[in-house]
This record gives sequence, C-alpha cells and structure tokens, in this order.
Amino acid sequence: MAFFDKPARTVRILTVTMNPTLDVATRVERLVNHEKLRCDSEAEQVGGGGINVAQVAYSLGARSTAAFTAGGWRGNEIERRLKDDGIDCLAMHIAGESRQCFTVYETSTAQEFRFILPGPSLSENEWQGCLTQIVEAAQSMHWLVLSGSLPPGVPSTFYKQVIDRVRHKGNNSVRIAVDTSGQALKDALTCELDLIKPSREELEQITGQSLTDLDSCLRAGRQLQRQNHIDTLAVSLGSKGRWSARAQTGCTWIPCLSTSPARSGPVTVLWGGLSGRSLMRQIWPNVPAWPPQQPRLPCRLKASSNLTPDRFLNRLRV
Repeated sequence: MAFFDKPARTVRILTVTMNPTLDVATRVERLVNHEKLRCDSEAEQVGGGGINVAQVAYSLGARSTAAFTAGGWRGNEIERRLKDDGIDCLAMHIAGESRQCFTVYETSTAQEFRFILPGPSLSENEWQGCLTQIVEAAQSMHWLVLSGSLPPGVPSTFYKQVIDRVRHKGNNSVRIAVDTSGQALKDALTCELDLIKPSREELEQITGQSLTDLDSCLRAGRQLQRQNHIDTLAVSLGSKGRWSARAQTGCTWIPCLSTSPARSGPVTVLWGGLSGRSLMRQIWPNVPAWPPQQPRLPCRLKASSNLTPDRFLNRLRV
C-alpha cells in the first residue's frame, strides 16, 4: 500500500515546535500613541508552527504527537490545552517562561498588527536534552515535521542536527519536512529532505535572487528542488495563494482560501493555522477536503498572513 493511501489512523506524525506561544488577539478601533486603548474581548490560543500541523493532522484522523518546549505557567497551559484537545504531547521542560505573542486588529483601517516576542533563552544542556528526546521519539514515526523559529540560545544548526541524528540512528524511512526561515533553513538544506515550505521572501533569502513574479518563483524553486534533491517544494505567496511541485510531476497552483462574509461579535479562539493546513496538505495530498466532515477538533481556522487584513478575526467562520 502506498504511503499516501494509508488510512489516516495509521499515519504517525511527530511535529517539533521549539518556540511555542500562547497567543493573544484582540480588536481596537484605532491605535493612538500614548493613549489607553479600550479593546474588545481577547482570544487566547496555542501557537507555533509544529503545533499548528499537529492540530490539523489530529483533526484529520492521523496519530500526531506534538513535541515542544514548555516553561513556566504558559508552558503548562500550552500542554494542558493540547491534551484537552486529545493531542499526544512530548513537553520538553525548560527553565524559562514560554513566550506570548499578540495581534491587534485596527477596525478603522482594517490593518493587522502582529507583535512577535523572541521567547525564552535555552541553555546548551536544555537544547541538547530536547535534541535527544526528539530523536528518540522520531524512531517510530512516518513523518517528522520541524516547523517554526528557534528560540534564543539554540544554534541555527539545531534542525540539521536533529535530521542527522535521526538518520544516523537508523530510521531512514521517516520522511522529514522543514518549515522555518533564515540560517536555520539554509543549514537544514544541507540534509536530505522530503519537503520544505518557504514563503516567497524566504525563497529569495535562500537563492539570493529577486523574485518579483510567479514565473521567477517557479524557476528559482525548481532549481533549488533539483540541486538539493527535495521531493516536494511548496512556496507560499501570501494572499495570492501558493504553488507546490513534486520532483517527478509538474506544479500545482492553489489560490488563497476565501472566507465567509464579515460578521460581528467577540473575538473567538481559533486554531490550526492556514500554514499548518497548507503543510499538512503537502505531507498527505489525498486527505479529505477541508474542513473534514466529522473533525476530531472544531473546524476553526487561525488568522494568518495568508488572509488579507480585512478578513482577520471577523471574517473567519467560527
């Protein structure tokens, strides 16, 4: 039976999030310097690249395990929320407090302002301990997904070290996906990868080229794919959509998700992430249409840069 034809319940996915967050989102009419701004009710949600993928995978029926660093009250809260949703967790405990990021939607201008904090700094003993736990957990998996930024104190070669040690330990059958940016992505590209999912800007950083249109993105992406022997390359173009290409087939263009008409009301906790959904679609292209008919988690999509600002929060189906 081909891997992509396996029943969802038999697919085992380990996702890694080294810098998770307990996100807060709210709305305000207008941002004014040095004024007390009265906001709408806030929404809290667990965030982080690998966690988003684990949520989508679990909803689709796959056996997903979310590995993530967890520190302080926020770390415990992230773990509690994921477990309450039924997701298996590998919480890698650290001394520092897990981060919190926040987003403010300005209703008068339909602009979205996102504030991303760096996260706790990990000691060498801490990140080395995480490395050991991830490698051990990956041995029984079909997919290993390394997604998101690295926190302070963790070297850019961390994902590369994970991949090298997983391969060295003998699990050559596990397929590996990387969704990160900057030097961490460049270092990971020296390994054998099955899937990467850069944005257009990240593709520019990797290739050193100015990619101003779809054709230039396609050429640069295909060249990168051939040079690094990557099975699947998916490139996000933000609100314009994304394209993906497999090594042995042509390219597929996928327009950006359209959303339901605007609705008013309080901010609602949203999960899963369009980025997580996009990555899961590349890992498992034969998954049922989204949202699934009978999801194991509520079908709610997280606000993302893949949506234009005027669709943020109040244009998502709850």
